[in-house]
Parts: sequence; structure tokens; C-alpha cells
Amino acid sequence: MASNGQSNKFKVAVVGRAFGPEAETIIRGAAPEEFDLTFSVDTTEKAYPLIREADFTLVTTTITEKLLEESPKLRLVHKWGIGVDKIDLAGAERQGVPVAITAGSNAGAVAEHTVMLILAAMRRLSLADHSMREGRWIYTELRPLCRKLSGKTVGILGFGNIGRNVARRLQGFEVDIIYHDPYRAPPETEKALNARYVSFDELMRGSDVLTLHCPGGEANHHIVNAESLARMKRGSVLVNCARGDVVDEDAMVAALESGQLLAAGLDAFEPEPPHPTSRLLGMDSVVLTPHTAGSVLDNVAPVAAHAFTNMLRVIRGEPIPKSDLVVSPARPRSFGSQG
Repeated sequence: MASNGQSNKFKVAVVGRAFGPEAETIIRGAAPEEFDLTFSVDTTEKAYPLIREADFTLVTTTITEKLLEESPKLRLVHKWGIGVDKIDLAGAERQGVPVAITAGSNAGAVAEHTVMLILAAMRRLSLADHSMREGRWIYTELRPLCRKLSGKTVGILGFGNIGRNVARRLQGFEVDIIYHDPYRAPPETEKALNARYVSFDELMRGSDVLTLHCPGGEANHHIVNAESLARMKRGSVLVNCARGDVVDEDAMVAALESGQLLAAGLDAFEPEPPHPTSRLLGMDSVVLTPHTAGSVLDNVAPVAAHAFTNMLRVIRGEPIPKSDLVVSPARPRSFGSQG
């Protein structure tokens, strides 16, 4: 097989800040022999030549319709993870380029990170750690600020792979779990996870801890806003391991300052990284991580293998699983036989 007249391998451009030297080594080790990989951790236009010459691209960066138009050999845009808010999906449809994700491949890692942020926010871990490093012993001061998780109601907004993995990992904490999602889970799933379906309004009013696992984009833009935060219990906790645009940051900051929110654990921001003047950066009630919920080294190989399997399916003319396929153009690009 050949992707051009000079090589018998298909070119795969791997582009994104997540692909440092350690990850690159693992991804190269997971790549099938059919592929020739090129890497860029530069997500600006400097990386675009790699994509323009590629047969496939595996990305965490922005993909515009113009870039797709300038990449005539591109057979598939594959997202590392599941968030496609940086990819012009309508443009991909028009250009005849399929878009796929690695559905479920990082759900466990994100769920673990979510539980960590819940506990860290409720116990003011960031404040405790910083004060110790500064030589302060704030034993008495911390008690009024901290809460235990057991006995609380945890609300999950978005009950897909990640939301269900969070519910599974919360089983030992003696919490009540409620959730809201456009699609209700099967009764057997609810029973296995001890989770109860509620309306969005009931979720906001009933949660002591609200954790977000819904997609970003227009449909959920600022779904957590001043109005919905005002419906929550006073002194509740918000955790966001989804996308920054699902939360109105100004409204969240105001809720934290007023005590409507006791604390927050945040892995997603709008914009990313947060602006240096963001008030979140100076708040002791907030635990912050740099969108790393799914970024664990021992999950790199499975995610890479997942994506490469879908690329091989395209080469062989096999369908990509529906759970992975985000854009399936009505008129996909046609390619001649491999020489």
C-alpha cells in the first residue's frame, strides 16, 4: 500500500500540546507498520504543513474548514479523546472528511480526576497545601471551610461514559447519586450504579456536589449560569471536568464570593489557559488543574491504539463504530487505489 509515489506508508500527523516526548514514544510504539508518523506540539499554523500532507491526522488542536480544504489527501480527522469543539464539523461535512473520536477511552482517567477534585475542593486541599509550604499551620481555620463527602447528594450532569464511570467510582463513598442527561440510562444501568434520573431543575436544586460531564458548544453554552447557580443549595460544590464554556465564569466567581458555592474544582476553563487576570487564580476556595483529567501516561497506548484501529478501518473500507463516528459525510472524498 502507498499513500503517495514516494512512500509505501500512510502519513499520520499527530498534532497537539498533549504529545510530549514520553507520549510520542508510546504512540510510535502503538502505531501499525502501515503508518508513518510526524509530530508537532505546536498547535499554531506552523503545524499545518504536516496536516496538509497527511492521509490521517490525530489531534487535540483546532481544525478549520480552510485547513481541510488545503489537505486533499486527508481521509480522516481523529480527535484524541472525545471533545470536538475545536473541529469545524460542518466544514468537515462540506469537505467530505469524516471525523472520529476515541469514545470511552479516557473515561476512567477523567472519572478518577473528577473524584479527586470533588474531595480536594471539599477539603480545601489547595489552601491546606499552600499554607503548609508558606510555614503556616491553619488547623483551626480549615475546619469551618471543610466538608465530608459521605451523606451528600452528588449530581452528575451528563451521564455518558465519563458520567457513569464517576458514578461507579463513587459507590464506596455512601452518597446519593442523581443525574440528568438528554437520554435516560436503561433501568439496569441506573440500578447497578445506584443512580436516579431527575430533571435539570431537580439536579440543580438537589445536588450538594454538582459535577459536569456534558459536551461543550452551542447546546450547553453557559448552562451553569447565575440563574441555575442560584437554584443550588447554599454551600454546594461545583466540579467541571467537561468544557469551560458550559460554565459562566463570572457567575461562578460571584457564587463563590457570596458563599452560594462553598468551593469548586476546575479542570476546564473559558478561555484556556485562563487569562492571567482571572479572579479564579486568586481564590482559596478553588482547586485548579490545567485540563489534564484524561492526561495519564499509562492511558496513552490504549487511546492511540483506538485511533489507529479506526484509521485502519478507513483504509480497509470498513465502517467506524457509531460511538466513535462524529461526522460521516454524505459525499466523502474519493481516493484512487493504493499503488
